[in-house]
Formats: sequence, C-alpha cells, structure tokens
Amino acid sequence: MPSNTENVKLGVCTATFDSADLGYTKGGVEVQVQTNTHEVTVDQMGETPIDEIITGRTVQVTIPMAETTLENLARVMPGSTLVTDGVKATGSVTFSSAAPVSGDKVTIDGIDFTFKTAPAAPREIAVPVTIGAAASALASAINSASIGVVAEAAGPVVNLTAASTGASGNVTVSKTAATSANITTTNMTGGVDATKAKVVVETGTNISLLKLAKKLVLRPKGAVDARDDFTVFRAMTSGAIQFAYQTDQERIFNVVFKGYADASGKLFAVGDEAAAA
Repeated sequence: MPSNTENVKLGVCTATFDSADLGYTKGGVEVQVQTNTHEVTVDQMGETPIDEIITGRTVQVTIPMAETTLENLARVMPGSTLVTDGVKATGSVTFSSAAPVSGDKVTIDGIDFTFKTAPAAPREIAVPVTIGAAASALASAINSASIGVVAEAAGPVVNLTAASTGASGNVTVSKTAATSANITTTNMTGGVDATKAKVVVETGTNISLLKLAKKLVLRPKGAVDARDDFTVFRAMTSGAIQFAYQTDQERIFNVVFKGYADASGKLFAVGDEAAAA
C-alpha cells in the first residue's frame, strides 16, 4: 500500500463508558499498553536468549475528566450510589411477527440502524434469522454506537434507557420496514431533569471490578465512523481520584481505567469493532 498523508493523524478524542459520554477532558487522554515477556535461556547459550514468550498484556486508559458531574462521579466510583429525583427516559423496539429484511431500519434521535444482507458500513446489521436474534443484534449495535442510549434485549423486545437522567433523553424512536407490523417502536419519554442529587460512597470492600466492568470507547473528535476507535471490551476504574479546589484551575477528575480480558481472552481492539472476516 502506498504512503498516504491522510494516515497521519492527531487530535483529541471523546470517551464513552457503557454508552455514556464522559464529556469534556482537560490535559489529554492517554492509553498505555504493556506486554510482559519471559526470555528463554539454556546453559549452553549462556545469557543469550533463544526465545521470548509473552506472559501477559495489560491496558489502561487515563482520562482527565473536566465535566465533574455527580453522574460521572457515580460511573467511575465503585460502591457509589446516585440518589436523585431525576429520571432516565425509556423506550422500546419490538420485533413482533417476523425478522427484519434487508433495508429495514430503526432510527433513534435521527441515527439509523439498518439491517442489510451484506453489512458494509457502521450501524449496519446483518439480517437475522429470528426475531430474537434481531433484537440481540440491534441492542449490540446501539450499545456499540455510543449514542447515550443503553439497549437491552429481552426476547423480541429491545428496551432502551437513556444513559443519563434528564429531559434531553426524550427522543424519537421510529422505524422504516417493508412490513410495518413486523417492527413497532415507542419513543423514549419520561426523562426528567434533576433538581436535587447526591452521590453516596461506601467503603467498597470486596467489590469485584470485573463484575462492574463495561465497554470503554475512545473515538477521535470529528471521526464520522468507527474506523479509528480504540475499544477496551471490559474496563473499570478502582475509584482512586484526586482533584483540587483552586481559583485558577479547572476541577479535574483524573481517572484511570484498567482493562480486563473477557472469557475468550479479548482485551482491546483498534478500529471498527463490527468488522468481521
């Protein structure tokens, strides 16, 4: 492949954790990947290694969060509880009588998720065989898109919940389908802005960070698709943060996310997570 100046990139990124945008940052997001190895030696070769074997790999992402909201604090503090009178908007998508066909799509707040026989672009989903598979595939696509909506499949239904409380989560959910009866949608409604809120933090003793781990996605600002994404499949922070109240500086939560391998051994991915062989 010939050299291309368009492949030389720089700039800041956005960070989403469990589909929730962590907001503005201050000081730059840093990614550190470390690979540990063991050098194999034998007496006959002295100290000269005859092989080197990888014994493990770690990834951590440091995010200096400038939007120090209570919701963000609750997201990055294990053992914390957000107490608020705010409400998250909810909605749904239901596959009722048959699986979608190529060209059918669901639109959430103007963002399309399209079923295709041969998916070739972000937010395109392979046409499934069953309605249950359709719901699972759509939920996965919504969560991967990091649009501030958390989707959960339950049989033929995809339940939608805004990642944050507030009226901003009240958005339109619509469908375009060859047979209208096959897909039904309800708009995301019921979101209410909080008037009072607090985060209560417990000691956190014996909390498993793996059980709390969620997907962390870094996307360069201005990117139109997922080709430059950096995705940690299961990431969590221990809740060790430090910030200061000063007259001449922004209050920043410096948060370190650590990656944990999933059951198949996957740790992170660079590029479009939806890519398949």
